[in-house]
Formats: sequence, C-alpha cells, structure tokens
Amino acid sequence: MTMNSQTNQPYMHDLLAAVTDVMLENGNIDAVLGRYKVSRQEVSGFIGLIELLHTALTGVKPSRRFAHRLRQDLMGAQRMTVITRIRKLPPRVQIAASIALVAGFMLLARRRLISDARLQQGAEAEVAI
Repeated sequence: MTMNSQTNQPYMHDLLAAVTDVMLENGNIDAVLGRYKVSRQEVSGFIGLIELLHTALTGVKPSRRFAHRLRQDLMGAQRMTVITRIRKLPPRVQIAASIALVAGFMLLARRRLISDARLQQGAEAEVAI
C-alpha cells in the first residue's frame, strides 16, 4: 500500500480513525488492520503516536462558568454584567439608583470626615494637657 498518493488519503484517514477507536476501547487492532488489508509494520509508527497522544492528552471537564460563557459567545448573547443590567432598567429607576449611590457615597465621606475631625480634636486635647 502506498500511503503518499492522494487517492489513498481518505482511506488512510478512515484507517487511522478506526485504529484510534479500537485502541481507545482496548480492542483488537489486528482485526482492523485485516479489514483494511494493512500490515502492522506499515502503521506501527502511527500506532506508537496514537498511544503517546492517548497517554499525554487527558480529558478535562470544563467548569460551569466556562461552559456558560462559551455558550453565550457561540449563541451571540450579550453578557449580563452589572452595567448591562442597569442599562436595561427604566430611566426613572436608573435616576433613583444613581441618586441612592451618590447619597451613599456622601454619607460614607461625611462619616469619615467626622471621625477624622474627632481624632484630630482628641490629639489636640492630649497636646494641650
């Protein structure tokens, strides 16, 4: 069998696929070689390569997060981030959320300023004593 000709290329692909399947199932390789009328010597290099690839490449189950993101990417779905969720809200709700956010930051800043002022007054009182 000449493996380099273009006409034998699909035949060779089928042979290698069948040999790979049999090796993964721990089946009888000689039966496949007999079906394709090929000697073991002709495909021994491929068999060694298939064995090496089988031991080197182990199956890995993707995480749920990766699978979900991949599905969204393939389906063309938009990723739901905080910003996209806010953008989908009605304008009145967006304005109310913005006001609440600004008010929260102002309260935190005010609390910090008051505590800093108290600490500074306490330090000045200690220096005066």
